[in-house]
Amino acid sequence: MKKCILFLLLVLSELTFGQQESYYSLYRYNMNVINPAFAGADEANMISFTSRSQWASVEDAPNTLAFAFSSARENNVGLGISLVSDKVFIEQQTFAYIDFSYKLQISEESALFLGLKGGGNFYSADPTSLIAYRKMMDPTQVSLSRFNPNIGAGAYFRSPSYWVSFSIPRLFNVKRDSDNLAVTAKDRVHTYLGAGVDLPVSNGIFVKPSLMIRKVKGLPATADLTGMISWQNQFDVGLSFRTNSSMALMSMISLGMFDVGYAYETPTDNGLSQLNLRTHELVLRIRLGEGDQKTKEGPSEPE
Repeated sequence: MKKCILFLLLVLSELTFGQQESYYSLYRYNMNVINPAFAGADEANMISFTSRSQWASVEDAPNTLAFAFSSARENNVGLGISLVSDKVFIEQQTFAYIDFSYKLQISEESALFLGLKGGGNFYSADPTSLIAYRKMMDPTQVSLSRFNPNIGAGAYFRSPSYWVSFSIPRLFNVKRDSDNLAVTAKDRVHTYLGAGVDLPVSNGIFVKPSLMIRKVKGLPATADLTGMISWQNQFDVGLSFRTNSSMALMSMISLGMFDVGYAYETPTDNGLSQLNLRTHELVLRIRLGEGDQKTKEGPSEPE
């Protein structure tokens, strides 16, 4: 019965324009995962961990773990690693990529970063645990495991008061399965376009609105509209609304070299909002070196 409920939820999420790749409410704090140009752009050395439990009360619901490391090197080069483990129902996939970026200094305070990803997806599925309607063994109901290589690209523009990001983490459509298996799935190309501003108000208070648009073939574009209020860039709190999907309450606090963030998400769709579905997302970032202090401190306050 629990597996049937999960299956119905997955179908409903597709009808409400869900996408293949994992969503992140706190996407601004783990940009390496979706944009290789972010490697080395924020801090000299940065480690980030993300844990996202979607529909936490449902057994075998989507669960995502992400790890990213980025480092600013000599000669305007940035290097990084991004790992994402995504599990839902009978499927398990792990994205493993090496990130490379190059910085073009536009002005004294603004820079354009161009990035490339290289790696692939370790995909596995085990349909043998599914209950069939017939007593006879289905010859196509066998376990599947394979590696699909891929590459990605991105660009990231940064100034003290605003940023713009464009990326395609995986440039090629990849078929996950063989034609004679019960599992039929394909990784489609996802495109991300995002932007945000940091607006000083007064007394160390900043307003940080941002937008992230995602598009995949066959589904309408989905947008995250986020508004954060920041006190001295040490404590952020705000709301996010995802079109046709959900809304989230978010917070982020800086403790020396550590940043800790949490997002609590609930669906807005009428078909899901009555099922007591809740999503929890945690982010931990560790700064291992001195980065661009002007970017960290944000724009100056108006006099």
